[in-house]
Amino acid sequence: MASSSKKTWVTLLTTKSYLKGVQCLVKSLTRVNSVYPLVVLVPNIQNTDLTKDDLELLNNMNNVNTLEIEIINPMNNQEHQEHKYIWDYYKYTWTKIRVWELIEYEKAIFLDADMLLLKNIDELMNFSLIEGMVAATHACTCNPRKNPSYPAHWIPENCAYTKGPIAPESADMPPKTSPLSYFNSGLLVLIPSSKTFNKIYNHLINHPNKEKLYFPDQDLLNEVFENNWKPLPYTYNALKTLRSCHAPMWQDRSIRNVHYIMSDKPWKLNIEKERMKPKENRDEIFILNNWWWKVFNNENFTDDDFVI
Repeated sequence: MASSSKKTWVTLLTTKSYLKGVQCLVKSLTRVNSVYPLVVLVPNIQNTDLTKDDLELLNNMNNVNTLEIEIINPMNNQEHQEHKYIWDYYKYTWTKIRVWELIEYEKAIFLDADMLLLKNIDELMNFSLIEGMVAATHACTCNPRKNPSYPAHWIPENCAYTKGPIAPESADMPPKTSPLSYFNSGLLVLIPSSKTFNKIYNHLINHPNKEKLYFPDQDLLNEVFENNWKPLPYTYNALKTLRSCHAPMWQDRSIRNVHYIMSDKPWKLNIEKERMKPKENRDEIFILNNWWWKVFNNENFTDDDFVI
């Protein structure tokens, strides 16, 4: 795959249900004037509900190329046929590790398809890193929605963000790492490398307890890069739940990149219906969902869109 750039954004699209997410991700990259291309990893069209028209739509967008890859699914065998994921779409996320195979690039930054850039973050392409390391943001391990499928140790007392820093320092200062530090794999700054890919892939294939990797690629990568990752400020991967469960840290205008985690994606929402509701009746993440739709619909932001 030819490219005039030696650095690239990368995302993964395995199902039509995330097509709008990728479209909006592209629009947000364009809106903030990123100079780097986006590679969209996609499965063979015979192994997905994506169509040729869907791929053509993406390839015709600004600075985008799709790249066909083979899906990785270590649970697709008789031994694990009864395995249940926390969210059904998690079965596709193992394939994210293919980003390390893009060795024609000297630097790659993986972005989940449910992300929205509000500011230019091209500076991450120059983030100091050596091969075999990653840079990422801490995960929030508070489990604010009390999902019973989440690990028992995911409580506020164990969350890196509980101990600060708070705004405004939090915009550019990550929490301190500790032996319990655990990153969210939605945004990954990395150096593509066959050696690193093989290390990750072999760790996965030989893992004795794959079914206990509750957050598939994220748990896997945290094992592989344990004590070998650099923390970034939360603003580069602002999990949507942080706005309420870590309010002292959050400032709307400081956010660089929103991550719409969990299954209630903004593109599933009737935003016009939500906009008609009185403010007191709106969902707690209405503001964030409204940001997504404004970018998707090419609408302008106003001061009312940034309230805290």
